[in-house]
Amino acid sequence: MEEVKNAQKTCWNCPALDFKGNVDFRACGQSTIFAEKLKDDPTGGQVMVECRRRPELGLFDPMSITFEDCPEWEESPYGYKLKNMKVMILGIDGYLGWTLALMLSNLGFKVSGVDSYFRRDWVMEKGSHTVVPIERMTERLAAARDVLGFDINFRRLDILEKERLREFVDEVKPEAIVHYAECPSAPYSMVDVDHALFVQKNNVLGTLGLLYIIKDIVPETSLIKLGTMGEYGSPLTGRPIFEGIFPADAVLKWDEREWSMGGELTPRDPVSFYHVSKVQDTFNVYEACKYWWLRSYDIMQGVIYGVHTDEVSADPRLRTRFDVDEWFGTVLNRFVAQAIVGIPLTMYGRGKQVRSYIALRDAMQCMMRLICSPPEPGQYDVVNQLTGFYEVRELAETVARIGKKEFGLGIKIQRIQNPRVEADDHPFEPVFDKLPEQFGLMSGVTLEEEIYEMFKLLTQPEIKMRIKSKMHVILPKTTWGGQKRDMEVFEVYDA
Repeated sequence: MEEVKNAQKTCWNCPALDFKGNVDFRACGQSTIFAEKLKDDPTGGQVMVECRRRPELGLFDPMSITFEDCPEWEESPYGYKLKNMKVMILGIDGYLGWTLALMLSNLGFKVSGVDSYFRRDWVMEKGSHTVVPIERMTERLAAARDVLGFDINFRRLDILEKERLREFVDEVKPEAIVHYAECPSAPYSMVDVDHALFVQKNNVLGTLGLLYIIKDIVPETSLIKLGTMGEYGSPLTGRPIFEGIFPADAVLKWDEREWSMGGELTPRDPVSFYHVSKVQDTFNVYEACKYWWLRSYDIMQGVIYGVHTDEVSADPRLRTRFDVDEWFGTVLNRFVAQAIVGIPLTMYGRGKQVRSYIALRDAMQCMMRLICSPPEPGQYDVVNQLTGFYEVRELAETVARIGKKEFGLGIKIQRIQNPRVEADDHPFEPVFDKLPEQFGLMSGVTLEEEIYEMFKLLTQPEIKMRIKSKMHVILPKTTWGGQKRDMEVFEVYDA
């Protein structure tokens, strides 16, 4: 029988926990150690808690009841889950937010969410649209109710509207908050000073304001925040990219001396002003966990791709957005769209850049497992969310092979001038052990399978026409130097 990874977690991890007595430790990630020390204290010191869901228990030791033993936790495909757990998604109208909302609701979670519709506005600013048609939020919510049979509690608001967000959080009292409400585009942040300032303000100040709201209203909730592997950059030394925090046996040697680096945040080398904002988020969330005993998972997500989950495919009105423009179209999504309308697949430079990738379905499974397995109070933890890493050239050749073999397309590949400032050829060794080993992630889709699903959907006549109508916004024009120009083509060849 497969091990349920979170079965032995205790009330110490549960968001229904209500602290009683004088509990005041200030060491991020040390809460279990603190509680165990108190338990063994001969003077009788002990953390005693109450349960908001089971008040009949009175005061009790939070380490004494496991998820497996508690009737409020039930088995699910993703480990034990808290019954009717309340999850609030910030950025619920987006590519990831809407997909996650449907999956959570379908599994019995009570889902609420907010969105400002900025993503729709940003893509429209570029002169583009989602090539997979999506409905207005009112129609999406109605379709979720009609097709899948559940209600989602939605409010239209900007997370910088602190008082309105505070009121909604206070009304819902979420037991987990998923933070997708940030501008996720490196090119958008590099357009000009106004775009750079907007991205920094929206992302950094929005997240900092959210942390204060959590502190004041729902300090027991777990914050699952979307970071990015781009925070780390691509270390030219070839050192491993650890999962946000150095492992216990990491050592710094210098000047014939040696220090342990275990538990310290790893270096960051952000690759755009957008990525700089995500690094600032990392430090703000890390400090909030330390200062206020909050709990958070920071998800360093690889480049995401794909169109399919069971829920978004259940009805055309439930589809999630799919962008292919130069600002918001991620590389694999863009390659498939280019192949379908006859644009040579665009590799920057020699296409030797290595990046981390994860399919939409696998990313959603990761989120489910993290939501079901909250951190300890005061714990800031990081997971690298990816299932593989590839050279851009390898991805272009894979897309071309599937497009030619399965869909009869004639596909070319082109090498163009790189609009970004990045190494063309570099080592890359990401560590991504936590999700499979600690949370039970099992990848459910191969790269080739998901590319095939993308071709199958995007070759439908209506969607193909939507791609054709926006062909002019797919190729990059935004440079890291701030100039807007067509990139020079170095080479075009048959795939």
